[in-house]
Amino acid sequence: MRGSILKAALFLGLAAGSALAGGPTQEMLDNAANDTSNWLMYNKDYLAQRYSSLDQINTSNVASLKKVCTYALGENGSFQSSPIVYGGVLYITSQHVTAAINATNCKPLWRYTYKPSGPEPFTTNRGVAIYDGVVVRGTTDAHLIALNSSTGKLLWNVKVADSSKGYFLSAAPIVWNGMIFIGTAGADWGVHGEMYAYDIKSGQRLWTFDVIPTGNQPGADTWQKAESTTTGGGSMWTSFTLDPQTGLLYVSVGNPAPDFAPEYRPGANLYTDSVVVLDAKTGQLSHYYQQIPNDSHDWDTAAAPVVYDSAGTHYMAVGTKGGYVFGYDEGSKQQSFKTAVTTILNADVKPTPQGVRSCPGTLGGVEWNGPAYDPQMETLFVPSVDWCGVYKLGEVRYVQGQLFFGGTNVLDPSSKARGWIVAMDAKTGQPIWRYHAPTPMVAAVTPTAGGLLFTGDLNGDFLALDSKTGKVLYRNPTGGAMAGGIVTYAQNGKQYVAAASGNASRTIWNTTGNAKVVIYALP
Repeated sequence: MRGSILKAALFLGLAAGSALAGGPTQEMLDNAANDTSNWLMYNKDYLAQRYSSLDQINTSNVASLKKVCTYALGENGSFQSSPIVYGGVLYITSQHVTAAINATNCKPLWRYTYKPSGPEPFTTNRGVAIYDGVVVRGTTDAHLIALNSSTGKLLWNVKVADSSKGYFLSAAPIVWNGMIFIGTAGADWGVHGEMYAYDIKSGQRLWTFDVIPTGNQPGADTWQKAESTTTGGGSMWTSFTLDPQTGLLYVSVGNPAPDFAPEYRPGANLYTDSVVVLDAKTGQLSHYYQQIPNDSHDWDTAAAPVVYDSAGTHYMAVGTKGGYVFGYDEGSKQQSFKTAVTTILNADVKPTPQGVRSCPGTLGGVEWNGPAYDPQMETLFVPSVDWCGVYKLGEVRYVQGQLFFGGTNVLDPSSKARGWIVAMDAKTGQPIWRYHAPTPMVAAVTPTAGGLLFTGDLNGDFLALDSKTGKVLYRNPTGGAMAGGIVTYAQNGKQYVAAASGNASRTIWNTTGNAKVVIYALP
């Protein structure tokens, strides 16, 4: 434990010097999984494992954890962003704001406020990526912007898609070898989703992958009604995963549209509700795994998958809003397991005009934060939402820029919504323990070498669970619903945990709070 903290302190000195001149470098990003001073990506590392080897905060002392400071972004509403930490600086976003603060005392360093130039169909942004002195993020009017990481000065701004049609960029990008990976969202508005790579220095588009194939593209025959591809959906909601050893990019693709009228778009509807695996350099399709063909319930594959090795096998696992976690053997390309993590009811019954009660509802299952992996325990940890609803088939009528559901989903009262965290064997998917929460669990889960799993709930409580048993060892109110990232890092010999709090949604989620970052440490 002491050795890892000392290494972190030494690395901090090097990183802080690098931050003044730029950074992080590609070498640092490649080593992000082992870097205890920084949290360099939405899911910590390219493989999206989220595991930290820090153990200064552990099962024996976590009860003594204290709030160090808070930083309010001053912009309230949807707040599902994850902090990024580099060189002692924490970067965080909300709908329009990108801010940099001191990662140990919350002192503001700079703040940039984006002014949209078009409609904003959706108000959520999930964070930044950082590389070589540049911070990049998407916007709610479907632009991609780059900022100087030291000053917050705008470097470039490119329009990715037309937000008047329902496009926006909610995902936190990742950067590899100077390429930014980002994709459009807006499937529920009847967009036609695409995944992109951009050059981080110039903002030039390098390649495009069409997640709704047409013409002679592979998978186009899974849209038996060809004209339905124009409004076929397919969103990249959250972030992305990359295997540096193979150069493969893993992209979770969301639901087809119209959401509740599958007869309008007969066929499997590739590559919706799938993980597509691309050559990161070229954007060419390597292979894919579809979780739900011809989805009729808006059960996106929304969260980034996790890639890991266990017992000599190379796996990829992903959660879906349909309430399952799927595990795949990346060698054989075969499914290894499928494990339910929420209540499943009438999953195979399509919506009717009279209505069908199904579980999960449209806000159930695994939402935007997916599985984390503890390599020491060979265990996956998965947050999920247990929330049912009645699905009704309705009129299918496309109007540009408006929601294109083809029906309705009336959720149970939010007071009935619950959550789970499930720990499961990473090889078999067999559950090890389940934590039943009084509210939906949509915040990130972060396992550490201290035997802890950090997370948070929509009541606003920051939690530390015993990763072996699921027992809650620490609970502290943050003052706002927790729906974003939770990260840990060491600065000057001390371990910190930073969490996003304040996901205000007074209609759907019935949650309150002001968007802020809360930082914890031992006294």
